[in-house]
Amino acid sequence: MMAARNVGALLGDLKNRIGAIATALVSRNGLVVHAEMPSGGHAETFAVMCATILGAAATARSEVGRTPPERIVVEGGGSQLIMVPAGRQALLVAAVDESTELRAVVDEVARFADLLATS
Repeated sequence: MMAARNVGALLGDLKNRIGAIATALVSRNGLVVHAEMPSGGHAETFAVMCATILGAAATARSEVGRTPPERIVVEGGGSQLIMVPAGRQALLVAAVDESTELRAVVDEVARFADLLATS
C-alpha cells in the first residue's frame, strides 16, 4: 500500500471530485488507514462500523453460496454511504449527500479503490 501522505492526497482528491461529506480508507479489521472526516466525526468508530458492515455482508453472501460483495451502498438520512473493497486488506468508503448521482459516485469510488489497491 502506498505511503500515508499519498493516501491522504488521493482521498482528498476523491472527496473533492465527488463532493463527499467524508472519505476513508480502512483496513478490513476496522483500523483507520486515513480518513477525511467532517469536524466532530470519529474516524475510528466510522472505520470499525464500515468494516463490520462489509464483514456481515460477506458472511451473509457466503451462507447462500455467493462471493463477497463488490460494493455496499447504504442510503437514508439524507446521505449515501458507498463502500468498495480496495485490495484484499482494505475498504474505501465515501459518504455523499443523497442528491448526488449514485452511479457516477460508485464508478469514481471504484476507480480510486483500484488505484489504492495497486499502489
